[in-house]
Order: sequence, then C-alpha cells, then structure tokens
Amino acid sequence: MYLKIVSLTSLLFVSGMQVNAQNASAIQANGNAVQLSLTKAVEIALQHNLNVKSSEVSLRSAQLQFQQSKNNALPNLNANINQSASFGRSINPFTNGFDSRNINYNNLGLNAGVLLFNGGQIRNTVLQNDYNLKASQEDLASIKDNISLQVVLAYLAILNSEDQLSIANSQAEITKLQIARTEKLVNAGSLAPSNLLDLKAQLANEESNIVNFYSTLDLNKLTLLQLLNDSSISSFELQRIQVPIPNTKGYETGLDELYTKALTIQPLVKAADLRVQSALKGISVAKAATLPSLSFNASVSANQSNALVMSYFDQLNNTQNKVLTVGLNIPIFTRFASKTRIAQAGLQRENASIEAERARLTLRQNIEQAYLNLNNAAMKYEAGLSQVSALEESFRAAESRFGAGTIDFVSYNLQKTNLDRARLSLVQSKYDFVFRTKILDFYQGKSLTF
Repeated sequence: MYLKIVSLTSLLFVSGMQVNAQNASAIQANGNAVQLSLTKAVEIALQHNLNVKSSEVSLRSAQLQFQQSKNNALPNLNANINQSASFGRSINPFTNGFDSRNINYNNLGLNAGVLLFNGGQIRNTVLQNDYNLKASQEDLASIKDNISLQVVLAYLAILNSEDQLSIANSQAEITKLQIARTEKLVNAGSLAPSNLLDLKAQLANEESNIVNFYSTLDLNKLTLLQLLNDSSISSFELQRIQVPIPNTKGYETGLDELYTKALTIQPLVKAADLRVQSALKGISVAKAATLPSLSFNASVSANQSNALVMSYFDQLNNTQNKVLTVGLNIPIFTRFASKTRIAQAGLQRENASIEAERARLTLRQNIEQAYLNLNNAAMKYEAGLSQVSALEESFRAAESRFGAGTIDFVSYNLQKTNLDRARLSLVQSKYDFVFRTKILDFYQGKSLTF
C-alpha cells in the first residue's frame, strides 16, 4: 500500500501541471481563445500601445521639422496680382494727372529671394533638428523596448501562476487520496474518526488556496490583456515556453562590463546625449543671430489700365519694371534680445547635460539593483532545491508513519504543509530568477524572447 501511494503521489506532482494546462487548453479552445506565442504577444502590444503611437507621431513631427529646416536654405518665389477700381475724379496712373473717368488698374508682379549668408544660422538649425530627430528615434526605441519587457514579464507571470496552480491541484489530489485511504481505515476501526475530519478540513483549506491561485492567474491574464490593448482579443491561451533552469553561478556578464555595454546601446542614454548635442547647436543658432545677414532679391512687375488706349499685353510689355536687390542687414542694438537668447540656449545645454547624467545614474542604479536581485534569486533557488529535496524525504517518512498510526495528524500535516510551501516557493524563485535575468538581458540589448 505504501509503495503504491508514494508512486501515485509522485506521478500526480510531476504530471499535475501538464494535466491542468491541458484542461485549461480545452476550456479556452471552446471559448474561441486566441493562441498567443510570446513573439506574437509582443507584436500585438507594440502595434496597439498608445504610448508607441504617440511617440511615432512625435517622430513624424521631428522629421517634418528637420526637413523644413533644410528647405529654409532654398530660394523663395512669389507672384502677386492686384486689381483696383477708382470712381470719380482719380489720378491717371500713366499721366499722373487728374482724370474724371472711372479707372480700372491692374498690377502683376513676380519676386524671388535667397538668403546668401546669415552667420550659419540655417546650417546649425539643420544640425540641431537632425539631433532632435535622432533623439526622437531613440525615444521610440526605448518605449518599444519597455513595452516588450513588460509583455515578457506579464507572460512569465502567467506561466508562474499556472505552475503554482498546478502544484496546488496536485497537493489537493494527494490529500484526496489520503482521505480515501483514511476513510477505509476509520471504517475498519484502525484509526479514529478525528483523523478523517482533520484531512477533510485540510482539503477544504487547500481548495481555498486553489481559488486564490485562480484569482492571481486571472489578474496576471488581465495585466497581459491590457498590455495587448486589442479589442478583438477577449481571451487567450499562451503557448508554453521552455523556461530555462536557473544558473546559480550568477549572470554571465560582470556588473561593470554590463553597465559599460548598456551605456552604448540603451536608447534613453543615447537620446539624452543627442539632446546635449542639439542644445550645443542651439547656442550656435543663437550666436548666429548677432552676425550680419546677406540676401539677394529679384522682382519684375507690369501694369495695365483702361486709362491708356492700348491692348492688354502691349501695356504689360511697355510697363515692365525689373529690380535686383542685394541687402545687408547688420544687427546693432536688439534691446539685448540676442544676449538673452544666447544665455537661454546655454541654460538649455546645461539642463540637457544634467538630464544626460541623470539617465546614466538611473541606469547604473537600476542595473545594480537588478544584479543584486538576480544573485539573491539564484541563492534562494539553490536553497529551495535543497529544502524541497529534504522535505520530500521527510514527508515520505511521515506519510508512512501516519498510515501506520505511529504519528498524529498534526505532525503529518506539518510535514505536508512545509513541503507544499517549499514547492510553491521553489517555483516562485525559479520564475523570479528568470525575471531578473530578462531585465539584465534587456539592459544589454539581448532578445527578450526565449
């Protein structure tokens, strides 16, 4: 009897997670649940996330601003057409004398201009907007990376909840087996009825725990569903992934090396550095406003009026006026506006430098915290393995002694409770280790999928 119970107990524990997953699969399949792989979940979240969409709009705006700053170096061309009507005593536009007729007057013009030199203001503005554009691209990459990481963590949280639920179901099945065996022994008069009642109370407690695990699973699913933000998905079934066994030797890359690499690839740091470069060009733009500017303009115009007896096109041909202008504008006194703009640009550069240092400090602190958490998770997992192994041996002995009636229910229940908690804690520490590993992978720019 003892060997059969131990064998069945082990079978229930090992296969419990698979059975539960199969049952969940069947239930969700009936509800037309969407089959989600980790890669697909990340793709859907990135496609529907509002922060990503907003950042994409900001990026397009930065692209337009950059292109316009380049276009500002091109010549401009304008045309104008003016039609006037004069009633009563008017001045004849051709004789400059008074005329009592009603006079219609038409003026056509075309003018063009180009800025030849403005102290490098246009060129530096182009460079400044180029840095801003690249910073916006890094902002978008950072948002996408963060969303991807959140999806991965939510995905793993669901798998963790499913595994813990499976263990809880296995524990309840083991208790049911003990109830069935104890009931036979009570009926045979070998055990007191209190033993059976205690086991039933324990089963009720374990079933309550199962309800709590279901609630946690539902909350984790809701978290992922909200990250997906896809109204066409109301329920889903995750494709289980092969979660790696924690390596208790720690992370493969040292802390300093990891931070050094993260500095070169993390979008937030790159964006902050680009904004420092943009702010430096902003100072050059402000200084350029204090220098002279040189421009060239050309215009041609012609007039037509009923005051002159001549055909329309002959009048336009005879009244042509062509003008070429070279203009030099020299700022002499601007009420200290240029000085103020230069000072403000300097403050913007200083603030951008502070933000860049803040980004580095935050990155360093986050990596240090993640590294410490990973090492702690590794040690916790290693300790959990030893604990589960020892408690399994102890529980097998307690189960045998309880069946033989040499120990009471309290002693048996204490051994089983300790083993149940250790198994749940081991699963939690396993996923916690994987969580921490993925966070460090994120800082190194590694793939977040498995």
